[in-house]
Amino acid sequence: MDPLFLILWSGFAATMAGVGALLGTRRFPLAGRGLGWANASAAGLMLGVGYAVLSAGQALVPAAAFLGAIAGLLLMGLVDAAPRAPLITQLPGASEWVLASGLHSAIEGIAIGAAATLGAPFGNFLIATFAVHNVSEGAVLGATLVESGWRRPHAALVTTGARALQPLAAVLILEVTGATPAAEPWLLGAAFGALLYLIIAEMLPDAYRQAGRTSIAAVVSLAAGVVALLSRGAR
Repeated sequence: MDPLFLILWSGFAATMAGVGALLGTRRFPLAGRGLGWANASAAGLMLGVGYAVLSAGQALVPAAAFLGAIAGLLLMGLVDAAPRAPLITQLPGASEWVLASGLHSAIEGIAIGAAATLGAPFGNFLIATFAVHNVSEGAVLGATLVESGWRRPHAALVTTGARALQPLAAVLILEVTGATPAAEPWLLGAAFGALLYLIIAEMLPDAYRQAGRTSIAAVVSLAAGVVALLSRGAR
């Protein structure tokens, strides 16, 4: 996949988070169960993408993909356990959410970049899936920022900015895997492990609190199943 096309296409996917923020903070904003379902759909899409990238890595070098997945899980656990400095002092009460969204976007960019190395169809599929995912995640972040006192346009702008690492990470990983093909199954596995950690440790617990376990399980299963099935054709 051409790097310029990749950064433009994945950049468009990142801007969909801003669209989601505007939708989540419209005149009748998402609240309670609505935010829970948005979180669940984002988690389901992410889980489906995780399945797709792990399957692609397993098809290349199974052991490397498996070890990469373990490394991704452990790395995310270490990052999550580390003390967090107030890097964004202008966002009292919401900086953790913005930083978490930025971390999510970087991990998603790793998955996109590694997938793009396998070919344009698979890369395009993941970017399109993350564009939909970003709407859901952007709605959650936008609603959180507005509840913290931000105006809707500013919340949408910050939400979009938090996703900026997605296209940058995608192009960086595309270049790395292009120069070192042996790294590809490791990176695909690591992307799966990191995505899985985010789903289990952050997204699902929030969704459970907002909308209950039964409805969330149904939404996650449906979203993940659709992405997993469609990804088989993309590869």
